Amino acid sequence: MSSWSNALATAVVVSVLGGCAAGGAQPAKNAGLEPERVTLPRTVITPHGGATVDELYQAATADLLAGRFERAAQGFDRLYAIEPQGRLAPHALLQAGSALDQAGKLEEAVARYEPLTQRFPQHELAREALLRSVRLLAFLEDWRRAGAQADVLLSRYPNLGSYESIVAYSGKALALIDAGDLDAASRYVERGRTVIDERRLDAAGRVSRDLAQLYFALGELRRIRAERIRFNPLPENFGVALEERCQLLLDSQSAYSDTMRAYDAHWSAMAGYRVGELYQKLHEDLMAVPTPQLANTEKRRQLFEGAMRFRYSVLLTKALTMMEHTLNMAKRTGERSQWVQKAEEAREKIDRAVRAENAALDRLPYTRAELQAALDELGRQKRKAGPTTGAAAGGG
Repeated sequence: MSSWSNALATAVVVSVLGGCAAGGAQPAKNAGLEPERVTLPRTVITPHGGATVDELYQAATADLLAGRFERAAQGFDRLYAIEPQGRLAPHALLQAGSALDQAGKLEEAVARYEPLTQRFPQHELAREALLRSVRLLAFLEDWRRAGAQADVLLSRYPNLGSYESIVAYSGKALALIDAGDLDAASRYVERGRTVIDERRLDAAGRVSRDLAQLYFALGELRRIRAERIRFNPLPENFGVALEERCQLLLDSQSAYSDTMRAYDAHWSAMAGYRVGELYQKLHEDLMAVPTPQLANTEKRRQLFEGAMRFRYSVLLTKALTMMEHTLNMAKRTGERSQWVQKAEEAREKIDRAVRAENAALDRLPYTRAELQAALDELGRQKRKAGPTTGAAAGGG
């Protein structure tokens, strides 16, 4: 008989004798006693031998601790497949997710956490699985699902810890931002910021990645509000509108900079790209400002164009610097997300825009010194006229 046949026969014998005492001894017929029942641990038979479910769990755990993440995930998956309703099933799902997370297979990790939260909602590990799901889904930019899991986390566990609350609030906020509901998103962001302030979690220096998630949501709120301030058609008070846009830009940059303090390459790439994009889009919107009626001659039109290009070309320089900083960070850390690709594409676009700006300035009948003198004179006139006067050539 082959070894596999012997193993299979052994499994059958174990199954038949599962309720008997070890050694197969039978009670005497006239002893007047019920046979003693002994519960044996379930044994899984393979072509290579047999093992109990506890031994399978221990073997998978050993692989996880040794850094053999994919092998560990396979071991935990196998255990869950054998006993999907057993006492170790929730543990196997959580540990399989942890192994896949560390192996860089984030989608697959979420696919282990979600069944734990759905099939074992009352289990003590469901809370941790929900928390990890929100983190990973936000990291994967699956905002809708992150928000849905955050909803479950908040409704099921009203007494979340500090970092748990921040993860849930920021996951919900990011989903609402994606849906366009900025007011509701702002409320969740502020709840998270309140936790940070009350618990003093934002000390100088490096911050937790959970805080990076919240700060990124704050940056997104401010960025979107900034970009809703447009200059074509020209606002009634251009100077005030530009000042508000610039303040929101700086506030956004501050939030994105706090995101980078987590020293997480992925969140830093996202935040770095966004900062560069803030300056790039502000430049684009300013260049769309319509020529004022006072520029009613070719000479005045050229002066207006030159003043605008000369004054706001610095925005392109700032955008280019930020994209290069982001790409250098990505190269140093090995980050290869879509945000790095977007930063590369943006850098090339901005670099072309810088060259185009310089070429356009060179074609004008004014030197850069003359344009600077015209801007200085415009500033003096504005100060004399008062703070409420708009600037025809892009002052403010």
